Amino acid sequence: MMSKFLFNSHLKAFRSRSFSADLLKSPSLNQWGRFSSSLFESQIAMSLPSMLPKRQVLFQSFPSSIRHMDLSVRAFKSSTVTKKEDSKRDTETSDESEAKSLDDNGSLIGSKDDQYPNGEFEFKEISGWKSFVVKLRMLFAFPWERVSNGSVLSMKLRGQISDQLMSRFSSGLSLPQICENFIKAAYDPRISGIYLHIDPLNCGWGKVEEIRRHILDFRKSGKFIVCYVPACREKEYYVACACEELYFPPSAYFTLYGLTVQASFLGGVFEKVGIDPQVHRIGKYKSIGDQLTRKNMSKEIREMFTTLLDNIYGNWVDKVSLTKGKSREEVEYFINEGVYQVEKLKQEGWITDIHYDDEVISMLKEKLGLKKDKKLPTVDYKKYSGVRKWTLGLSGGKDKIAVIRASGSISRVRSPLSIPSSGIIGEQFIEKIRSVRESKIYKAVIIRIDSPGGDALASDLIWREIKLLAASKPVIASVSDVAASGGYYMAMGAGTIVAENLSLTGSIGVVKGKLNLGKLYERIGFNKEIISRGKYAELTAAEHRPFRPDEAELFAKTAQHAYEQFREKAALSRSMTVDQMEKVAQGRVWTGKDAASRGLVDAIGGFSHAVAIAKHKANIPQDKQVSLLELSRPSPTLPEIFGGIGNSILGVDTTVKELLQELTSSDGIQARMDGIMFERLEETSFANPIFALIKDYQVKG
Repeated sequence: MMSKFLFNSHLKAFRSRSFSADLLKSPSLNQWGRFSSSLFESQIAMSLPSMLPKRQVLFQSFPSSIRHMDLSVRAFKSSTVTKKEDSKRDTETSDESEAKSLDDNGSLIGSKDDQYPNGEFEFKEISGWKSFVVKLRMLFAFPWERVSNGSVLSMKLRGQISDQLMSRFSSGLSLPQICENFIKAAYDPRISGIYLHIDPLNCGWGKVEEIRRHILDFRKSGKFIVCYVPACREKEYYVACACEELYFPPSAYFTLYGLTVQASFLGGVFEKVGIDPQVHRIGKYKSIGDQLTRKNMSKEIREMFTTLLDNIYGNWVDKVSLTKGKSREEVEYFINEGVYQVEKLKQEGWITDIHYDDEVISMLKEKLGLKKDKKLPTVDYKKYSGVRKWTLGLSGGKDKIAVIRASGSISRVRSPLSIPSSGIIGEQFIEKIRSVRESKIYKAVIIRIDSPGGDALASDLIWREIKLLAASKPVIASVSDVAASGGYYMAMGAGTIVAENLSLTGSIGVVKGKLNLGKLYERIGFNKEIISRGKYAELTAAEHRPFRPDEAELFAKTAQHAYEQFREKAALSRSMTVDQMEKVAQGRVWTGKDAASRGLVDAIGGFSHAVAIAKHKANIPQDKQVSLLELSRPSPTLPEIFGGIGNSILGVDTTVKELLQELTSSDGIQARMDGIMFERLEETSFANPIFALIKDYQVKG
């Protein structure tokens, strides 16, 4: 009965979760932490003995659920933190005293970033001969590229947003296509403005910052951008307030009450059910060890969480106050006041007005000089994504820069049951890198990373190939939501790393362990016997007993060796001594800005900044057009094709596909993010606490 209950609980957890599929969240499928996988396998092994292989449990872990957090990276210290607290935090870690200074744009003062062009968007109206060429191209455009004059681009942002390009048949949102649509719409003479719908977003803050930047860039064109938000939290408001006009319906759901950080602990639960986690942690900030063994938060983890939360909350307050023309004190007073009436939002200038969707559309008709009985000419996100930049004269340079996208969990080889479009497959990724290295047509390479890590061996092999590529031509790593653990392992092979203020990086550390299930087996009447040959043959096979002293010693040595390899390669890649790297390693999670001030990141910015640096490194003038060649273009799968015409292929449920993906995750050492949850308290107030604990052990893919 016990095993059946645990199996059903895990299965329900798979079905009930609302994790991001892009990674930490955003996105590929979520991966379970090796500890939870080991527990899951041990329980179902009683009834399904041949279903799953035995696996060693080893982490180089990092908080995965940070990608799902409703938070923003901070640009300046929050005024809510007292000077005493600031002073204490400045002296708690020696590395912070060595942090470099950043300017108001987040660039390192006196660093390499000062030498780089910022890649800031400058709108230059198309005129003369080029304008004639563009009109000619529009005249002979493909049918699906044709747009009526005076159209409004209608875009709906909600849910998961992938950093990968999407096929024509895919129903998801793609960050590169969203950003490209903003750029095209700014120059397209057929587009009068943008009508943006925003619903709850399930992506990381790196993507949110990129979208917000493109909204502000679009406004430089002089065209209007109107936003309608029926359900609003901190993340949605952060994007929406960058628009020219912002409307809420009278019945809008909004909760702008502040941000929280949560961490759950299984120590007490394991104690009651008879599970003894045997954990060897290297890095005092590796939270997964605490979550398995402790009943409360350690001093080090509390320090890390507090710093992250201060940074995130402070940036949200700073950016909102700047956009809305209010002081920090006014923004913080608004948050702490607990406003729940939409009318008050209008009265105090947080939104433009209160209108339903149809009323906003009527206003847009008036703005365009249309009669009330006329239909508003619109073009939606999906159709407009099919309009080529070439048609608008925004591409076509002779110099070529390769773009390789790496999103999701890292594995060495593809499992027979894995979903084709999910994750980073080491073998395939290495083939792309080698093809670019051997080709003479590419002047530079941008590797776009949105990964919490995964298989450590695959990460190391990819790192090696990126390192070889960087020796032959400029390679820029551009971080989206996250490049952590194995994701950061990949990034540090590039010559330059660019991250958002809101990106999450680092987590250079190791936690290795196994679950001793002896007492649990005894309680439920389960017995296991092993016949082995070799002194350490039962090291990972014998989950029904604790380690022998010699086994524990070997286990610790392997963890230490894995950590030292990771740390030393990081030090080599970042031109640091091992001692310098040790100060910023130890499993510590850094926001982009903090990582930049400590040498883990070279520059702060988005994809356009990475392009500008790539041109600079390749000696291409900044005002010269280049062709960005995407080498990770998707090929539509059969389910996507059927889904694109409104069918569900063969009744395959998403939950089943995700379960298959979880059961075929890779073996060996893992360099992953672990399960720290950053979210608003009210979102989980009605959640089953057991499921919440299980959810805390997800590993984002």
